[in-house]
Amino acid sequence: MEEHARAAEQRRLVEEFGLLYERMGSTRMGGRVSGYLMMCDPPVQSLTGIAEALGVSKAAVSGAVRGLLQFGVVERVSEPGRRGDSYRALPGQMDTMLGLDHVRTLHTLLDRGLASVADKDQTHSNYALMRDLREFSAFLEAEIPGVLERWVRRSTESAAARGALPPDDDPTRRSGGTT
Repeated sequence: MEEHARAAEQRRLVEEFGLLYERMGSTRMGGRVSGYLMMCDPPVQSLTGIAEALGVSKAAVSGAVRGLLQFGVVERVSEPGRRGDSYRALPGQMDTMLGLDHVRTLHTLLDRGLASVADKDQTHSNYALMRDLREFSAFLEAEIPGVLERWVRRSTESAAARGALPPDDDPTRRSGGTT
């Protein structure tokens, strides 16, 4: 792909990541930063570099990065001889993407909610909704670990076929993703 066309497509993709994150209940800026960090070269970027690339303020990027760090989507990287921190997309966080912790929390909340109305008329539509959501969350809770295991196997096999290191064995990782 010609460089100008690649840059234009990546700008569009960054915006679409922003819209996706927004639809998922996060911030558009978080999605834009996440999308940018997945496609940028080099993969490690400073707040200033991210802000300049996206055409936004450092404060906007800083706020987005804080949220992304909290969710384990990016990690803070300290580079020798460089002032300030830099950031990069954090590999291998499929369980975060699939929201297994959120599913477990939803499941627990629904259990508690159903227990709190156990002595009520169970024909109400909102109680039926809670039962359906509880069954669905239980299904997801049971299925997601298997999906993640299959993904790890597939990812490892794919990396081996390419002669690359799987994301968890990447020797360039310098720090954890949370603060």
